[in-house]
Amino acid sequence: MHIISTFYISNTGSCEDNERTEELVYCILHNMSRPYVEKIHLFLDNEQAYDKIKTFSRFENYSKIHVIEVGKQPKYTDIFKYAMENLKDEICMITNADIYLHECDVTLLERLKNDNIAYAISRYEADMNAPAVNNYHGSHDCYIFKMNVNSTILDEVDFHQNHTGIESRIINALCNQGFTIYNPAYQIKIVHLHRIIIRNHRDWVGLHTIYNDEEFLNSCWYVPPSTI
Repeated sequence: MHIISTFYISNTGSCEDNERTEELVYCILHNMSRPYVEKIHLFLDNEQAYDKIKTFSRFENYSKIHVIEVGKQPKYTDIFKYAMENLKDEICMITNADIYLHECDVTLLERLKNDNIAYAISRYEADMNAPAVNNYHGSHDCYIFKMNVNSTILDEVDFHQNHTGIESRIINALCNQGFTIYNPAYQIKIVHLHRIIIRNHRDWVGLHTIYNDEEFLNSCWYVPPSTI
């Protein structure tokens, strides 16, 4: 599996910036150690982030790191375009920077090679509590699928990561590509490492009206956790 993500140095002016950066470092190093992860492809915010990544060379699995571009906060359009051009027919995981893989039933990855399905995974928190799983409300932090999409998807995902409600747009775009979407959060456990109270709040971009539960429940982007 190929992970496509970002990395940045937290620079909010908070006394906790260094700790926040170390959380992001931990996620990369942990994902590097997973045997089923072949490469980690990263967009880097700036040269400072690149310098930090280069310090990982002392670790055994550093060869898994591939820097895509320095000096860019990507939109999903950039992520999908990169994957379409460089990772065609590979199993890809598009994820936020503060997510790491805790457990993974690799048989589910094998299914992606032949079945036209995709996974939109809800997360666990660092203490392994799982409000996004146990009280599902539409939160998804990574998307795993075989990269065989076409360019029409780019018109639907022209947003930065971390916008509130962005999940509905990504899942809808994958549905429009012919994928059936599942959320096997009990078999593929991703952890959201965000203990440090530094948050970047963005506007609502969801396809449904915010807090409209009926509209949400009747949509293709309603994908509650299940076992498959």
